[in-house]
Amino acid sequence: MAETIAVLGAGIMGAGIARVFGRADHDVRVFDVRAEAAGAAAESAGGTAHGSVAEAVDGATIVLEAAPERLDLKLALLAEVEAANDDAVIASNTSSIGADALAAGMRDPSRLVIAHFFNPADTVPLVEVVPGPATPPETVERMVGLLTAAGKTAVPLAQQVEGFIANRLQAALYREAMHLVERGVATPEQVDAVVTAGLGPRWALAGPFEIMDLGGLDVWTSVTDGIFPTLGDASAAPGMLRERVERGDLGAKTGRGFLERDADASARFASRLTALLEARDDISKS
Repeated sequence: MAETIAVLGAGIMGAGIARVFGRADHDVRVFDVRAEAAGAAAESAGGTAHGSVAEAVDGATIVLEAAPERLDLKLALLAEVEAANDDAVIASNTSSIGADALAAGMRDPSRLVIAHFFNPADTVPLVEVVPGPATPPETVERMVGLLTAAGKTAVPLAQQVEGFIANRLQAALYREAMHLVERGVATPEQVDAVVTAGLGPRWALAGPFEIMDLGGLDVWTSVTDGIFPTLGDASAAPGMLRERVERGDLGAKTGRGFLERDADASARFASRLTALLEARDDISKS
């Protein structure tokens, strides 16, 4: 069944989210404080651009909030939505703000669910669906069904946890990657090569629990007994990361991070990612 979906925020994530639902033949409405951005995102999704939050959400059945990752901005936006629409499901695309913090500022927190898309939103299949403290199971189920029908891999969490699933897994890997570099075991380039030439291709086809099953749980008991005590255990961002941020070396957005990055690095990565996911789909169907 076609829904009327308002996407609030037409940045990289919001525009991608709009396209996901436009391709699934939903009625997509887009709002952004930048009228040109809203227009471009709406056009790419086959939807319509609107000049205010109230106009975009009027009559909407689903509202997707894709504002910048600032709690004050998101709370203000959610308040505008609640003032203009009484019953739509309100989904936040936050990647770092807890559902409880968002729900605390809402008049009716039962309407809230987190739908965490990954960049590029219209390419990466995964969307994490996280309930708030007052979100009923049927709202989570409705969002999962909507996303699944739009071609996404929707993974519902039973409860909120800091970083959800994907960012916790990434953070664990990044912590150890930086630990290895700080110890002088390897360079950033060498760590990246180990992941892309070894771990990454396997993980594209099987997750950690399947990989452990395939390798043998007796083997992995021995491996974890030996390695776990030696892993990095930093409880905050390590010095090599903070130092780069303080210098203004922020990665692709500035041209230098752990490695040199040119202006086209992000676009080339997006192209490679699309090709990889298409190949993975072909393998899965064979």
